[in-house]
Order: sequence, then structure tokens, then C-alpha cells
Amino acid sequence: MDDIRIGTAVSTSTGLARGELHVADMPDGAPINIPVAILRGRGDGPTLWMEACVHGDEYCGAFIIHEVLRTVAADDLNGTVIALPVLNLTGFQRNQRTSPFEAFGYGDMNRCFPGKPDGSLTEQMAHVVYGHMKQHADYLIDIHTALTVDVRWALYANAEGEVGDKGAGIARAFGYKSTLPAPMDILGGSALMTAAKDGIPSFIIEAGGIGQAFDRETVTDAAERLRNVMRHLGMLAGEVTDYGPQYDFSTFAWINATRGGLFQPAVACGQRIEEGTVLGRYFDVFGDVVEEPRSPHAGIVLAINCGPLMPTGDILMHLGLNPRDI
Repeated sequence: MDDIRIGTAVSTSTGLARGELHVADMPDGAPINIPVAILRGRGDGPTLWMEACVHGDEYCGAFIIHEVLRTVAADDLNGTVIALPVLNLTGFQRNQRTSPFEAFGYGDMNRCFPGKPDGSLTEQMAHVVYGHMKQHADYLIDIHTALTVDVRWALYANAEGEVGDKGAGIARAFGYKSTLPAPMDILGGSALMTAAKDGIPSFIIEAGGIGQAFDRETVTDAAERLRNVMRHLGMLAGEVTDYGPQYDFSTFAWINATRGGLFQPAVACGQRIEEGTVLGRYFDVFGDVVEEPRSPHAGIVLAINCGPLMPTGDILMHLGLNPRDI
């Protein structure tokens, strides 16, 4: 076996190696070191790169990665899992999406790949991470969350040829009902698109919500679906589970609030809606209904802001357009 070295995590043989990767420095000069786990199997196989908390407050992804590492034995594994459960460490520590040390409009790590060695803090962090990903990864799985507990959807980079075909295979094995074959001209600077353009089939999971807005069932279910992906890739033995019919959609739309108020949603994640469907109700501070916003599109509800406080211009809903059964 060739050695795999990512920071202080060094894998030389079958088993689990842990360490840290230095990606940047704090304002006081202390190192920013992110955790790395390398699970090396007994048999030959691909290298699956898993990462979470690209956005610091999307904690569900870290729990999902922990569950996978707890439940996959090295002796049962063909190939290697490289897992980085917390990419955006300073945002993670502050329970916020981006680093508290970013300024001047920078900060969304999922728009910073492949990064810059002399860029902003987040660009430099992305540069360090992506160098290792590009060197080692045969497949990328990037775990995110949205707003509420009931979020369940996924997307893969729909590149031409083998990269897109393999991404579609991962999406099918993971089995979330709503899936976006993401056009290659969206999500610029994401790990998903950057890796796919470098020939790495790439897949994003959106499971649960930010902060504490997820439950144990979401974690265990997603971990089992990831093990099913590993069976699909030949990394684990066993029959690949068929999770049943799926539908994909062409692209997505963000719907913003056109007024403020106390908001109560009237739709749920995964629901198919028509143009003109009532999305919820705004109440004023006296409890009177002041508006019932309606959807400007037909589609699938991917994520919705549960409120109750809704300022004008905030994200109201994330909608998948033109759904079709596959």
C-alpha cells in the first residue's frame, strides 16, 4: 500500500488513522487545524472523500460522517474512506455559516474552490483542502443541510460522460427521492463543480437543518444510505438497496420574502406544489393576517424558512423546478 498523508493523519496499512490538517492561522497566530480520518480497507478499491461543515453551522453532516466511521470496519472495506467532518472550523466554533474572521464580502467556502494560496482566509483554507482532495479522491461526497429537520434532497454534478454517469449512479444508490442533475454552469466555486471539472464524480447531500435542526433518524438513515453507496462502488459487500422511484428536476429557484412579519409556513419539504400555491401566512404583531404569499413557480419544495420572524428579503423557500419521475 502507498502511504496516504494528509497533515498529521498518516495511513500506511489497513485500519483507521486520525490527525489534523493545518489550513490557516487564527488572528493570534494559533493554528487552524481541521480533523482528518483515513479509513483504509483490507482490499483494493476506490478512495471515497467525504466532507462536512463546509458551512460551519451545518452540524448534521459531521454527525453523519461520525456514524459512517463507527459502523464501517476496515476489514470489511475495499478501498479507502477519507473523511473531513469539519472543514470550516472557525465558523463551526461560532455556530455560523462562514468564518467570523472573513471580511469584504468573502466567506462562503462553497464558492471558494479550488481556492487561492494568497486569497482570503476561506480561499486559502479551500486551497489547502482541495490540493489533497484532487490528489487522492476518486469520488466526492459533500454533506450539507438547509433550514429545517425535514430537508431531504441531493444533487450531483451532471458533467458529460463518465463523470456525470458515475454521479448519477451514486445519486441512485443514495436514493433520496428529490435529486438535481446539476448543470455544470451553476454553483461556481463549489467543491462539487470544481471536483467534477477535474474528473472526480461528485455528489451533495442536503439532510436536516442548520444548528440543532436535525434528529437521530436523519443521521442513521443518511449513514446507511452512504454505506449503500459504498456497496454500489464495490467498497462493501452486500446487495445494493433499491430505495424506489425518484424524481429529478431541471434547476432550482430561490423565493425571497417580499414583506416582513411573523411567518407560519403552509407547505412542507418534499411537497409538490403548483404555481399560485399558498406558501404560508404573515401575521403582524397584533396577530392579524397581513398577507398570504403564493409560489411564483410549480415544483418541489426543497427547503422552507419556518420563521417565525421573517424580515423583508429573507429566503422564504428553495424550490426544485420541472420535476419528472425517473
